[in-house]
Amino acid sequence: MGIFSQKLACRKFFTYATKTLDFSGLSAGLSSSELADFDVKLGQFKLSPEFVKVSEKLMLLDLQQYDLCQTIANISDRSERDRMFSQLAAIKMEMMRMAAHPEAYENREAKPMQSESQVKPAEGNREALGDSPVSKAGKKIMQLLDNPATIGEALLEAAKLPFRGDDKVRFQQKRQRYIDGLSDHERPRWVGEMKNFLAQYL
Repeated sequence: MGIFSQKLACRKFFTYATKTLDFSGLSAGLSSSELADFDVKLGQFKLSPEFVKVSEKLMLLDLQQYDLCQTIANISDRSERDRMFSQLAAIKMEMMRMAAHPEAYENREAKPMQSESQVKPAEGNREALGDSPVSKAGKKIMQLLDNPATIGEALLEAAKLPFRGDDKVRFQQKRQRYIDGLSDHERPRWVGEMKNFLAQYL
């Protein structure tokens, strides 16, 4: 593809504490046609404090691109690298669009999941549960958690779950552990713990 150099320098571009995105760094390696709609001279792009949801989504996308970049660095197959480079470019473009037009993303929510009582199948018709929105969302989250390159996306989806009581705080704590960084040895155990925690809502 040629949009990225063979030697990857993986890094994170969004600083959640200051709500600042390194726009210039994020755009490095992207083609001029992809950047046609952006002013790459923006440098450090700071979001207004009111865009809380966008800031959280940017943080998770930033983790996703960072993990994907590290995965690419360990792959020698050229076609697979090119495929992942395309995914990486797409994530970076989405981050730039989100920062440039946060108002378009701030209130963009998926349709609310049905409550447990709504999706609970009638007696004798339990097979219907397999087709419920919650079940489909659960399968997607579990599959995304299995791939180190898509854990960030899994956390974005999981954040939409209707957590009860202190579970929202527990989820945020577990997510923060991932954000702070996990070794290759620690990641499988963290994934298992996160799956067990989320299972009650899936």
